[in-house]
Amino acid sequence: MPKDKKALEKAEIIFETAEVIVTKVNKVSPEEKEKLDRLAEERIEKAREEAISKIRERYNRIKLRDETGGEE
Repeated sequence: MPKDKKALEKAEIIFETAEVIVTKVNKVSPEEKEKLDRLAEERIEKAREEAISKIRERYNRIKLRDETGGEE
């Protein structure tokens, strides 16, 4: 088998996501679970706000470029 093909088989794909990955955790008190759930919600909300601001910024840049006729 060629080296390139072997390298492709061993390649690892990494995805970035703002979603919370849920796994089972043993021996967590209800208070700890509530705290972890609250932290997860805060992280999700922060990721949403960041994404929305980036989308707005990109939209405004495109809109400005279109209004000025492509000049930046």
